[in-house]
Amino acid sequence: MKKYILSAYICFAAIVLFGCKKAIDENIRPFNDKSDKELLATLDGLALATNGNYALMVTKSAGDSQYAMNWFNLSELKGNNLRPVVEAFPQTRSDAYLFRNSPTQGPTASFWRMSYRLVFGVNKIIDAINDGQGAAYDQLKGENYFLRALAYFNLVRVYGRPYYDNNASNLAVPLSLSSMVDKDYQPKRNTVKEVYAQIISDLEKAASLMNQPRAGNPNNYACKEAAWALLSRVYLYMGGTSNAPQNEYNTKAVEYADKVIGSNKYTLLQGTAYSSSFAIDGKTNKEYIFAFRHDDANGNNINEFLIAMNIFGTIYQGEYAASPDYMAILNQNPGDLRKNFIKVENDSRITLADKSRNSVIKYDFQKIAPPGGFDFSAHSRSATPYLRLAEMFLNKAEALAKSGDNTNALIALNLVRTRALAPAWTTTTLAAAGMTVFQAVLNERRLELAWEGHGSFDNFRNGLPMVRNYTDYSTNIPLTKEANDKTVIYPLPPGEILLNPNLEQNPL
Repeated sequence: MKKYILSAYICFAAIVLFGCKKAIDENIRPFNDKSDKELLATLDGLALATNGNYALMVTKSAGDSQYAMNWFNLSELKGNNLRPVVEAFPQTRSDAYLFRNSPTQGPTASFWRMSYRLVFGVNKIIDAINDGQGAAYDQLKGENYFLRALAYFNLVRVYGRPYYDNNASNLAVPLSLSSMVDKDYQPKRNTVKEVYAQIISDLEKAASLMNQPRAGNPNNYACKEAAWALLSRVYLYMGGTSNAPQNEYNTKAVEYADKVIGSNKYTLLQGTAYSSSFAIDGKTNKEYIFAFRHDDANGNNINEFLIAMNIFGTIYQGEYAASPDYMAILNQNPGDLRKNFIKVENDSRITLADKSRNSVIKYDFQKIAPPGGFDFSAHSRSATPYLRLAEMFLNKAEALAKSGDNTNALIALNLVRTRALAPAWTTTTLAAAGMTVFQAVLNERRLELAWEGHGSFDNFRNGLPMVRNYTDYSTNIPLTKEANDKTVIYPLPPGEILLNPNLEQNPL
């Protein structure tokens, strides 16, 4: 951790002072001649530094791969919405899917470092702004509180057990809440409960401060509603299982979802606007509450997992396609608009006689080649959605179903379902299908939020197994992972434990 703190500072300074020339917002430019202290003493400098923090989520840094792509890998590949159709290379791209949890060859080390660079960056700005300096200062401070909450919420889900599982004793990650740390800083891991409490505190603070949103309300910047939306998700994760619900938290999940919905700031897109909603510049998507924005310099790398590129007659990348299990649920309704996010195409690498694959094209908006040359990547300008209005209705539906209010849960659920042109669920049709309202909500979350970072979390946080009832390139037997399996969470990077012996490793 000693070296980590120093490298984090160097990375922060480099990104703020020399990087991000076009990333996130072209109107904010770096001041190459200003020191860190001088930079954080002005409103323009604080805005530039905040811009650097947003950019950390879409740029590569100090040899580590893009945060957004690492997050996709860690969150999605433990689930059952994707399956490999060919060999993934290198191992980093299959480690999570196979639940190998390699602490050295998996993506955890890169994700850890990128996360704590973001934490250190936001701490610098939070510490530099006094409350009450003015609305513009408060807005920037609030945005950084939001980013810190986002970073810790992703970290606690990756490295900590689900909240219902002994949250007061199970360990998560170290909370670092100040930029004033020295080379001897070696924090211990905080408990899952402590990290969740800090996330809630940060989001409440963020919501109270963000009263002067960026011009045009671009969804690649945080705002009050984004803080409310993330609070809804956080409380949903605290809401217990269907068998042992924690209705105090489920009520809060509904409360904050209703705040976002009631703001009338976002639109549940309909018809063609919805079926093409991922194929537009994310900045103009009226359903996005918060998204990672990609540009020509920092393309969306998630496509590397999903899109098979044909380069000079040879197929590269695109190892994963929509799973048979996901497609079976989607195909229950022939007119479902979410079929527009799947493209059936051939992949000559598939060893079976049938070489067709169900490619995911959610992140396939305007593919670009990286600046300065040609490579085999499938980078695109697609935004990475982190919070959407549809999720707020589904958060509300799940929390209400857990609380026993099936009538209002169905209302919220069907708003999402019918806009995709799937038939509304009723108590009669659910009974005929042998499903509860709660089960219907989880199915709808799969259909609606697939490949957006929810992955296996919806199963494991509810105490449910993740079931792959299909085979794939890697294995010829189906797989079931129980929520209490030790491989549900990831190991801490061994390099960080060497630097900070106070970090206790997760069971391997």
